[in-house]
Formats: sequence, C-alpha cells, structure tokens
Amino acid sequence: MNKRGYICLFFAAVLLLSLFSCKKAIYYESADARLQFSTHLVTFDTIFTSVSSITRQLKVINPYKSPIKTDIALVGGSSSYFSININGVACREAKEVEIAAKDSIFIFVKVNIIPNGGNTPLLCSDTLTFFTNGNKQNVELLAFGQDAHFIIPNAVYLSNPSRIIAHEGETVHWTNDKPYVVYGYAVIDSTAKLVIEAGTQVYFHQNSGLWAYRGACLEVNGTKDNPVVFQGDRTETWYQEDYQQWSRIWLFESNQDHVINYAVIKNAFIGIQAETFQESMGNKLIVRNSVIKKSECWGLNTRGYNLLAENNVITDCGQCCLFLSVGGSCELNNNTFYNQYTPQRTTSAVQVSNHYSYIINNQTYTIYGDLEAKFTNNIISGLLDNEIMLASVTDGIFDVSFSHCLIKAKADRLSQLVHNNTLHNVDPLFTNPSKDYYNFTLKANSLCKGAGMYIPTPLTDCEGNARNNPPSIGAYE
Repeated sequence: MNKRGYICLFFAAVLLLSLFSCKKAIYYESADARLQFSTHLVTFDTIFTSVSSITRQLKVINPYKSPIKTDIALVGGSSSYFSININGVACREAKEVEIAAKDSIFIFVKVNIIPNGGNTPLLCSDTLTFFTNGNKQNVELLAFGQDAHFIIPNAVYLSNPSRIIAHEGETVHWTNDKPYVVYGYAVIDSTAKLVIEAGTQVYFHQNSGLWAYRGACLEVNGTKDNPVVFQGDRTETWYQEDYQQWSRIWLFESNQDHVINYAVIKNAFIGIQAETFQESMGNKLIVRNSVIKKSECWGLNTRGYNLLAENNVITDCGQCCLFLSVGGSCELNNNTFYNQYTPQRTTSAVQVSNHYSYIINNQTYTIYGDLEAKFTNNIISGLLDNEIMLASVTDGIFDVSFSHCLIKAKADRLSQLVHNNTLHNVDPLFTNPSKDYYNFTLKANSLCKGAGMYIPTPLTDCEGNARNNPPSIGAYE
C-alpha cells in the first residue's frame, strides 16, 4: 500500500472512532422507574437552634442495567431547615442527576434550626423528592429542635475562651424556661453568684465548662422530680457513649459554700473539680442527691478542698469515681461509688491521697496538704479486684477512716484501711447497674439493707425516702 493509502486508512479509523465515541448513552426511561433508598426516613435527634447537626447520609440506588436521571429537590426550598449536598455540591435542588447503571450516589443531609423564641421542643420536618421518568418518590426528613440561651465566649481567661455570666457582686439566676448552650467557659466572677433553678438543662460544647472563679459561688437547686442536668450539646444517640463531650464544672475557693443538690452530670472529662487556687478560704463543696456518670477521667475530684457528699451515685468513670487529694476536711455519707468503666481501667473507683504530682516541661512537682476524710455508709465497688486506693506521705496529715461501708478490695489492700463494721468483697446486689439502666437501688436480699450506722444526716435517701435506723448502705434506702 502506498503512502496515500496509509493516510486514507488512518483518517478512516479516526472517523470511525469518533462516531463510536459520540454515541449517546442509553438511559433507562421507562415509566415504571423506581429508585431504591438506604432509608425512607432520615432522622436527627435534638439539634439546638442555629447549631448545625452532624451529617446524615442517604444512599440512592439505580437498580437498572442502564444509567438513569432524576430530579431531586427539598420541598421546603429556601425556607427548609435542611440542606443537602449532591456530588460535592451544596444545594436545595438538582436537575438531571445521573446515576450510573447498577450504581448509587450519596446525598449528605444537614439540618439547621432557626431560633423561634419558643420554649418548647420544636419538630422540624421536610421531604426530599425524586422525580424520575415522571414518577415521584419521597424520603422524609425529621429533626427535633429547641430554642436555647447561648453563652458565647468574648474573652480568654487562663488560656480558656470564656464569658463572664455573673459579674462581681452580682447574683444571676438560670431558669428552666429554655436550655442553656455553653461555648467555652461560662465564668462566675469573684464575689458573684450563679443560682441554677430546678429543671434547668445545661448543654456544653466540646472543651467547654462552668467555672466558679476565686470568691465566686455556685448554687444548684434541683429537685428529685426536676434535677438540673449538665451534659454535652450533641444529643445524637452515638454521642451518649462519648465520655468527653465537654470539660468540667470547675470550682475555686470561696467564702461561700458551693451547693449542688439533685444534679445529673454526664459525659464530661471531669464531672466536678474543686480546688484551692491560692489558699483555702474555709468554704465547702456540698453535693447531695446527685448522679455523676460517664466521665472520661474523674467523677468528683477535690484538691485541698472541704467536701460534704451525701446520697450521691458516681459511676462509670475512665479513672476514679472519687479522687480526694492534697488536703481538706471531707465527710462522705451514704454514697454509691461503683465503677463499671471497662476499657482497660487500672485505677480504683475511690482514691484518697494527701499529695498530688503534676508535670510541667518534663519537671515533676508535688504539692502536699493535711487531709481528713470520714467515709460512713458508702458503697465502694466495681469491676476491679481493688476499688479503693490510699496514698499518703509524711509531709502532710493523713487521717482517713471507713465505717459501715461496703468495700471491694483484696485482703492486703483492706489491711491498709482504718475501718470498722465493713462488708468485704460482697456483691451489693443492685437492681440493674448496667449502662442501659444505671439502677442502683438495692434488691431486697442485699446485705447493704440495714447494715449502715445511724448518723444525723442524711435523714432521707436520694429519692426522698426516709432513712431507717439503722439505715442501708449507699445512696438508696
């Protein structure tokens, strides 16, 4: 073949290839077209107004052997609480979205709830419609929202983004009209007081907390039927197993007692941390009838602080349910400390020490104090063989005693304790202590029933039931 023939053959091949490449895709256009979905109801748990939710994922499937096109739209349009992202494009509607044969696409759905000034839960819904070859299919979107007081930081204190919510000499009341959502630290300034009324719900964003500065006062006035609840601001079910949603309730020394009654504190790094920043001013932290659970580190931690704790349940903490350190005068009556935190925990449910060590720039520092602690009618138990640990140094007084308590510990650990009339390594026989229920009431045949010692307080248990004489051990009569 001569040169002219090869050139003609080459151009013929190019023409033939271009004809094939320009062939249009054959779409499935039958009137019976039905897409398939991973779900027909996309749900969100409570989402606070103006706070974006986590993203939900919807899978849309083309079951046919040919590609298909569909129009997708939010019925609510621009007024919808929801937004979608299709193929990387944020939108509220999209035309002729192509799904390859026997393939699928993902639609990512978010919800933002606009504050409406209301005080009751708000139900938000919309419909995501799919128009395919004249056929209409729906996927429903549903979220619960609620208007809230938002505490937004406007300054930085001790390296923490913060906002003063009660200024010097001021008394501020948080009411239960609607929830409080805290970003950063909500700070009670020196000589100020924050009073939180029964039934108030307080939600904290990641790394946020409540901070009573030196000389400030916190008063939490929950009731049995309307406790004050402190928790993280992500209420989706998955986050309930996140043990570090927020930071802590952080209390410094004051000339007024901090009082916490009928509170539920959950999913914090530390439930309550009370410490002397400079030197003790002689006040107490008084915690009664409260539940602290799912703390990543400690449930209740004091450093050189005076403490009165009665009728509390502290459970399921990454390290200790209770950690008393450095110093202070502590009285603990009828509490239940039960640690069922499972991922390789090595620390006891209750630890008591008259010193505390910390590291700064690879240098270890230790502080000491005089510690007196009296445990009466407490349950100290959990999943480990030793759920009590005492650590003392001669640089400070260490006067710790246990009376009429249930203590889970090996014989050598028990021998280190000053105790009398204690139950050793006995199952307390809770009604249902599992994480699904957290029911620490005592079964009728529990040895804790009537095994306590009569003391002037508390006269009732954490549910308001009168204490017998002798009383039961633990938070419940």
